[in-house]
Amino acid sequence: MKRRLVLIGAALSLAGCATRPLHETLGDPVLARAAIVKSADEDGRPIAETLVRQLGNRHDVLLLSGGGSDGAFGAGVLVGWTASGTRPSFDVVTGVSTGALMATLAFLGPAHDADLVKAYTGVTNKDIYRKRGLVGLARNAALYDRTPLENTIAGVVDEKLLDEVAAEYKKGRRLYVASTDLDAGLTTVWDMGRIAASTSPQRVTLYRQVLAASAAIPGAFEPVYIKQGEPQPTMHVDGGVKTAIIFRSYMIDTRGSNENLWTIVNGHISYRGAKELSGANAPTIVGRSISELMRTVTQRSVQRAYMMARNARAKFNLAFLPDEIEETNPIDFNPPDMKRLFDYGVAFGRAGKWLGQPPRLETLEKMP
Repeated sequence: MKRRLVLIGAALSLAGCATRPLHETLGDPVLARAAIVKSADEDGRPIAETLVRQLGNRHDVLLLSGGGSDGAFGAGVLVGWTASGTRPSFDVVTGVSTGALMATLAFLGPAHDADLVKAYTGVTNKDIYRKRGLVGLARNAALYDRTPLENTIAGVVDEKLLDEVAAEYKKGRRLYVASTDLDAGLTTVWDMGRIAASTSPQRVTLYRQVLAASAAIPGAFEPVYIKQGEPQPTMHVDGGVKTAIIFRSYMIDTRGSNENLWTIVNGHISYRGAKELSGANAPTIVGRSISELMRTVTQRSVQRAYMMARNARAKFNLAFLPDEIEETNPIDFNPPDMKRLFDYGVAFGRAGKWLGQPPRLETLEKMP
């Protein structure tokens, strides 16, 4: 945790030396605009998509949070859930950050569990990034070169995989991923099925870009610039900057009789943060403050999803790492540590002891 805090503090101190790239990012701006799910119209009224399913059928929504290498827990939950024989075919899957990286495999079902195992127990730091150091941070607004991550994504996301996603999209199933549009200060929700089902020759490029953007931790990795038709491409960073999970009203049917929301948090939902005293230097103070903000984002995001689910008369189900299970350093992809969290997730998935509400709710926060 200390290394992460110092990294964030150093990023804030030095990244101001970097400049915005002037080149236009390759891609299909028309497809990018079409793939963004608008949450409101010009008058601020919510925009709802129509769910493609028959009223009364079982409806399952899976939410996957961020957490870096802690995503090994969520991957384990999915694999263990498959082994239990009770894992549903999800109608909607959403992902943020590391949750975005695993969301496609979760969406496509148990046939891709082996890919989840490989992605979250077999990768190392060299498969995710190369160190740049403080000079690289000043020049590129990032301590790490994410080219290895992009190569890893490219090794999984190809034309064949997108054809599989497109086939499920045409059946009415939906897959959404979030990034943070740092220019507008908004969460951008991407309809990944729409991208996959496109006939654009740039569909694979955009799909990979969105996944890289959702996991682009500010200060650690460079932003991803996505062309949407404006003179300059839009800057996108980690979706976890604004929200830990994605859940919107159009993802569930308030008239349904068997609605289920499954939320996997790849990390703790802690009441308090680090137990040790904070360091007195500026990077540590700034970094720890940001860490506290992110912890609050996780708590509030989960509580919001819980209240929305209960207002829709849906069953809420929650999995997260208990405080006694040590988290990994989210930017340290150490196979033994990830295997430990993966195995814990498998055990949880097999047992299926999901919580019906977030921990430590106050009386008036609980829903009937």
